[in-house]
Amino acid sequence: QVFVCGDDTEAKQMVMDIVRALGLTPLDQGSLLAAQEIENYPLQLFPMWKLPIFLSLGLTAFFFFYSLVHDVIYPSVYENKDYSFFLAITIPNRICPMTALVLLALVYLPGILAAIIQLYRGTKYSRFPDWLDKWMLCRKQLGLVALAFATLHAIYTLVIPIRYYVRWRTGDQTISQALNNKTIPFDNTNGWLSDSYLALGILGFFLFVLLGITSLPSVSNNVNWREFRFVQVR
Repeated sequence: QVFVCGDDTEAKQMVMDIVRALGLTPLDQGSLLAAQEIENYPLQLFPMWKLPIFLSLGLTAFFFFYSLVHDVIYPSVYENKDYSFFLAITIPNRICPMTALVLLALVYLPGILAAIIQLYRGTKYSRFPDWLDKWMLCRKQLGLVALAFATLHAIYTLVIPIRYYVRWRTGDQTISQALNNKTIPFDNTNGWLSDSYLALGILGFFLFVLLGITSLPSVSNNVNWREFRFVQVR
């Protein structure tokens, strides 16, 4: 991508045509007032990633303390049970999907707000507020961070069956049924609910990965606008 700015429309269009002829993608940044900002781009360190990273850290901290109080501190104080080992797998596995869903919602929310503002103003040519403009510019980064959290959730979920706590609970329930000479019958409704939940989770993660792949510049540059929108809205 090549940033282009200038006050002469014809000269700027000529430069953009040269950039396209070289196989690059020109980005019109407006008038010469944007020149200083463009020149500072090489000196900036991940300028579009600051908001997504700080936001994800804030959400992670919030959900962590909430889960810590709910799953560890409360049982320890009121039930005298030690669930501190939940800090390794259980709590991270709850933080990741919640953070991923909130970040994914924040990817599409600015587009809705922008549409409402355009309808209210009656035109699509007026500039958005600065906070909304910055928010919309970092939507791709928000989506990629959300995909990272969703991937962590998938990995944490895969290790659940081999956890000692899960194996202990399964064995304890089996021994308890044997000692009481009582078998819990299979509930077909719960079976359907469980399998449907897992199937929808797998399908959702697949679509999430597909959405992240199409957001990569090397992929998005090879699809037309209709194809890109088809994947994004699904």
